[in-house]
Amino acid sequence: ASWTDKGGIFSLAQGVVYWEPPPTVNSAIEAAVATKTLHLYGPEEGLPELRDALTTKLREENNLSNHHVMVTAGANQAFMNCVLSLLEDGDQAVFFRPYYFNHIMATQLAIGNAGVLLGDCNKEGIPDVAWLEEQLTSNSSIRMVTLTNPGNPTGVNLENHILGSIVKLCEKHNRWLILDCTYEHFQYNTKNLSSFPGFSGKHVIHIFSFSKGYALAGYRCGYIVVSKEADGLYQQMLKAQDTIPICPSRFSQHAALGALSAGRQWVLDKVETLALGREAILEALGPLDEIMGGTGAMYFMAKLPSHNDDDEEVARFLVRNHGIAIIPGSYCGFPGWIRVCYSNLPPDQCAHAARRLAAGVKDIYNIEIKSADC
Repeated sequence: ASWTDKGGIFSLAQGVVYWEPPPTVNSAIEAAVATKTLHLYGPEEGLPELRDALTTKLREENNLSNHHVMVTAGANQAFMNCVLSLLEDGDQAVFFRPYYFNHIMATQLAIGNAGVLLGDCNKEGIPDVAWLEEQLTSNSSIRMVTLTNPGNPTGVNLENHILGSIVKLCEKHNRWLILDCTYEHFQYNTKNLSSFPGFSGKHVIHIFSFSKGYALAGYRCGYIVVSKEADGLYQQMLKAQDTIPICPSRFSQHAALGALSAGRQWVLDKVETLALGREAILEALGPLDEIMGGTGAMYFMAKLPSHNDDDEEVARFLVRNHGIAIIPGSYCGFPGWIRVCYSNLPPDQCAHAARRLAAGVKDIYNIEIKSADC
């Protein structure tokens, strides 16, 4: 089927938001251009004015103080800094299925496939803490544990007592814990949205991003937060920073400063508009036997029926026959599932896409999808 005369193919795949950055971003960029300094190298850890603003934000919104802040080219580069600074040949890093694929690829690039150790989440998207404790007790090659919360791709916002138990486990066994907080503004199972508390342990490294809530994905600006008590780790990360980007883009950092000035509530007001699309997508997926997510980030994961559990074939089928794009779960270490994003279309378009998805789910149940159908 051709979808050009039907509004095109709707993407429920890439994790982006439908809104534009706050107007304060353009104002900040215009002011920065006037300084005629954007072409210059900057400090490798980021502009002082942005780091100062982030230090204030971290104290007020994340309950984090006495920390170093390093600005990076997005959260992915922040994670790569962790990998390069913490892992050596023979080390292992723990991740939980379904995982964020870029975390896996970064680790594979640095220390190979053998460096990736995978645990599982239960059907509610909660990591297997008992398995983690067994591994940390018996496996001395584990160097770090990574959690994305709220979760990509799970769409689950973990409760604080679960996170706290993992923080304590890693502290007990002297392992690093990476908390990727890219989706800090996207919480739907808590009434306290004015803050997103972090964990102050010196073994905990937090990663944040401007790509989601502030809609600065293309600007590539994130930051990494390391305790000042973390035994020289920040200085090691500066070596990775100086080797990869040399310094973060001045242009992007001024955009980030402008975004921060809009404030947390500006983001929360935008996130609130996702409710209609989130409910529509959940309803469309309803006939599927298992659905994960809906409490955080911008995703649902859904399990396919056994007669159509080739998630890549299903993804191709949905594009061609129903005009919607999703992510196969196998890309996240979760074959037989699909990941669906509900934030990248305005609410009315997301509702339209949900109707297409509902028709696709009906077909997934009623017919056997073959390669020729895709």
